[in-house]
Amino acid sequence: MQPTKTSVVGLFTVPQQYLVPIFQRGYVWTLEEQVKPLWEDIVDRVEDLARRRENVAKGIESAEFKQLRTHFLGTVVLGQAVNPGFGHATTREVIDGQQRITTLQIFFLAFRDVAKHLNDDFINSVFETYTRNPGPYQNQKDHFKVWPTNVGREEIVDLATLGSLAAVCKRFPLGIKNAETGKVAKHQRSLMVEAYLFFFAMLNLHLAGKRYDDLMPIVNGGDEQTLADAVIRSIRRDEAIKIPLVDPALSAERGTLLLEALDKAFQIMALQLDEEDDPQIIFETLNARGAQLYPSDLARNFVFLQATRKGENVDQLYDSHWKEFDEKVDASASAKGAKFWKKEERQGRLKNSRLDLLLYHYVGLRTQQETKVSHVFEEFKQWWQSENRATDGELARLVLLAKHFEMFLAPTQGTRYGLFCYRMRALDMSTMTPLVFYLLEHHEPESPEFLQAIGDLESYLVRRYVCRLTTQGYNRIFLNRILGDLVRKKKSDAGSLRTALLELGGPSQVWPDDATFEEHWKSMRLYRGGGKSAPRMILEALERKSRTQKQESSAVQEGLSIEHVMPQKWTPEAWPLAIDTPDTRADRNRLLHTVGNLTLLTQAMNSTVGNGSFSGKRGEIAGNSQFQLNVYFQKMSDSAPWTEDSIRTRSDVLFKLAKDIWPKP
Repeated sequence: MQPTKTSVVGLFTVPQQYLVPIFQRGYVWTLEEQVKPLWEDIVDRVEDLARRRENVAKGIESAEFKQLRTHFLGTVVLGQAVNPGFGHATTREVIDGQQRITTLQIFFLAFRDVAKHLNDDFINSVFETYTRNPGPYQNQKDHFKVWPTNVGREEIVDLATLGSLAAVCKRFPLGIKNAETGKVAKHQRSLMVEAYLFFFAMLNLHLAGKRYDDLMPIVNGGDEQTLADAVIRSIRRDEAIKIPLVDPALSAERGTLLLEALDKAFQIMALQLDEEDDPQIIFETLNARGAQLYPSDLARNFVFLQATRKGENVDQLYDSHWKEFDEKVDASASAKGAKFWKKEERQGRLKNSRLDLLLYHYVGLRTQQETKVSHVFEEFKQWWQSENRATDGELARLVLLAKHFEMFLAPTQGTRYGLFCYRMRALDMSTMTPLVFYLLEHHEPESPEFLQAIGDLESYLVRRYVCRLTTQGYNRIFLNRILGDLVRKKKSDAGSLRTALLELGGPSQVWPDDATFEEHWKSMRLYRGGGKSAPRMILEALERKSRTQKQESSAVQEGLSIEHVMPQKWTPEAWPLAIDTPDTRADRNRLLHTVGNLTLLTQAMNSTVGNGSFSGKRGEIAGNSQFQLNVYFQKMSDSAPWTEDSIRTRSDVLFKLAKDIWPKP
């Protein structure tokens, strides 16, 4: 085999056709699993290139900007070049990597069709090179850059020749009319067509200055939805897909920057077979079953290989630093001998091993750049090789942070840092972890500086949660902006962090003030029917704050149940309305899930209070619950009603506690 490095652009610059052999499977990449993540990687590299240009223009010079970071897109294995003779295109069989090559060609076809609206002759001529083999070929199929197996040829021909979004939607409708019955049957578009439609929409948004993770306006109390998710939904539901929030003015400058990133910021390893190599055997070997190597496995192998080449004592390095990552037993696991760092954890939508997550956050700390867990080894390797690293020192730093990261993974509430980790876990909020790592490298966990810093971070995140402000872009806030600035300015004090948080503005970044916090506190649907961790955490924090100094030392017990004082299934007989109208019922149903109507009970008591009238329920709670949150009900008389005004009044009382727990300086 002959290995060569190339770029996304380099794959398609040469006039040749990538021929997918018959023993290969059809196209299987889906929007959610592969296509959307690829687009996210592309945007990440474009933005990195743009930041680099801005900093160079400002005269900012640092190791981070000396060399553009490249993203490794994987390996493709290609057969020998075959020239069938005069009037035919040169072909290469794609032994491995056909999904990647096909997707990239679909991307260029979509980009070509979007670029027609830029009225830029240079860009249009570039796409002629990337999407079509020029020449007076005897067979028209030779013009296509990629020629799939029988499954997919029709789609690639149509996508290459139709030339517009409208034509593709018309050619591949969601509904097919039965000629005999006249009925229209819905079906899913092919994966190739879905990929084209997705890229077309994303490119339109990008050239109009929109990001895939920008939020759609919330309509009629619906859930948050990103632009990318809205496009995917439209692809699956609409005959003519809807591209949301697009300004008709597309930027040719953005298009040129995107092309430059594809040429300079991505790397593909192309392995070209020699004559004696058997393509089928190589394909089977590459795709044989085997144990998966995770990013942390690759990082360990890389570090110790580098240490071996430098003549270091790798046995001593392993025993001193890495051995515990391989052998530490998870005491909480039911399976005897289960390894702590191998256990999978969910952060956001993905599950990864604890060690992979540690490495992911460690790379974020060191590079102050966004990445994905699946790409973390390449980023780690690039960072490691950017200068001469002291193996013993770097591994020692990793091990120290691993000790602190254990609290994120299995938090206990005995310390303020443990309580912070517990609350962040309840919010499913891990994007600030590299920033916390940075603070822990400069301060002890119980030092006043560190306690102020995590108090400010917690206030910022909890207030934004209560105010239903977007979590999209937190990586850019905590990594690129705050952590990046602190590292560049060599600042690690709590005051600098507080200043950085206070300077954030706009709905996507602002630290809500007291008035905004109070407004949403009283009206927000805290209990949303989905995850209970965050609402329970907030109620537990109120319970803790309600206690006296003596009571404060005892942690709030785990496993408590959220109880609606006025039940979700209230009846007019047990819970009468002053005026029973559709509007008053709607007002009540809205207030049911706000904090003023929620409390904490043990599981045993929760099952006994039921949905009866307030007088009976109040007696049970006041007489049996020892929680400070429920002392409120002891002060009420047996004949007192529980109404919408009662809920609002209790919300006011609880807000005074919340404002003290999560203050904004």
